[in-house]
Amino acid sequence: MLYIRTVARLFRLSLILASVALAARNADWPRWRGPAADGVADRANPPFQWSQTENIRWSVQLPGWGTSSPVVHGDRVFVTSQVEQDGKKSLLTLCFRRDSGKELWRHDFGLGVNQRAHQKSNLAVNTPAVTDDAVYSAFGNSDIARYTHDGKLVWVKRYMEMFGDPKMAWGYGVSPLVLRDSILLPWDHHKGPCYMMGLDKRTGEVAWKKERPIGTAHATPLLVEHHGQSDILAVGKNRLTAFDAATHEERWQYGEGSGPFNGEIIVSPVYGDGMVFTQLWRQSPIHAVKLRGNGQPPEQVWVSEKPGPQEPSPVYYRGVLYALMDNCVMAAFEGKSGRELYRERLGAGGGCNSSPVAAGGRIYLSNNDGETFVVKAGPRFELLATNRLGERITASPAVVGDALIYRTDSRLYCVGLTTRRPR
Repeated sequence: MLYIRTVARLFRLSLILASVALAARNADWPRWRGPAADGVADRANPPFQWSQTENIRWSVQLPGWGTSSPVVHGDRVFVTSQVEQDGKKSLLTLCFRRDSGKELWRHDFGLGVNQRAHQKSNLAVNTPAVTDDAVYSAFGNSDIARYTHDGKLVWVKRYMEMFGDPKMAWGYGVSPLVLRDSILLPWDHHKGPCYMMGLDKRTGEVAWKKERPIGTAHATPLLVEHHGQSDILAVGKNRLTAFDAATHEERWQYGEGSGPFNGEIIVSPVYGDGMVFTQLWRQSPIHAVKLRGNGQPPEQVWVSEKPGPQEPSPVYYRGVLYALMDNCVMAAFEGKSGRELYRERLGAGGGCNSSPVAAGGRIYLSNNDGETFVVKAGPRFELLATNRLGERITASPAVVGDALIYRTDSRLYCVGLTTRRPR
């Protein structure tokens, strides 16, 4: 009898430990826009009010600056930055403790080609991707590297040494996407040739590549599981293109394939309730398409009457699509029909480049003045709070449990309920 009770207790303990481990994993934010690349952490419950002195668990000064977003895995936060001293640029990957902000390591693997970047950004623009055994850091000059969690450099791949320097106008803003068999980092620019391309995880060498139409794209591709199949959805070149994630063969194209801006696009697509919400070029209308199985092209559901954002990617949350325009106007659409629910200006106008996130029944939207507006999720506009960190925010926050990890130009903040004063 004692043996049975002991086994039962051990079984219950194992269930508790498993649930704790699952909760910890669900609190990770391992890539651009989070676990599902949609900016949503529905089970998280971060605060909706803070300032530079209120609800700041920790804050650290970053070396240099950048616009890449932080990612979180377990007890570690990873982010990239660019430092310039005496006319020499350094590109850094940095690691901090999640609970305290203590810096654990930093590494500079060399500059490579010095690529031009937009004045409001620099080469530290791409968000890292982290897995159980690796950290993949990319930069605006198309360099990408793999690290261990402890900061050991495993390999570096420099695309421009391989393909030549296309002298892109604003750098290379795509973030790496981890696939089952490779690391996806497309090579898209205005001169060509262009490729959808995967790198071997062990070596960084090119594992596969597919030639693509010419056109610049800064939008990160989206991996979607649906109808028993796995697709890579790549936006840009005035179209949305699907590739089989296993064979890498093209499945279909949606869109006319021609249009303004050479098909250049920054906004990444999002997926929810069987639909993909996307734009086909910079400032195009928002398209909602329903995915179908057996490799069939998608079905168009609706197209917005007005153009969507130029830089912030939308967030789809509880049946509503929220789009933050670059002039800080927030628009909300009914997901199934495309009916516009409201359109409201946030703050004094200014500019907005950060992509919104959703958690705990709220939408978090930031502007270039360092303000974050918290709006209640739902069909009616309700502003819950306006929070100020005092420095420009163009990166998107990581949402982890009851906290938000914000990156301003020069600092990293952990926002969470606390009675302690920030350090």
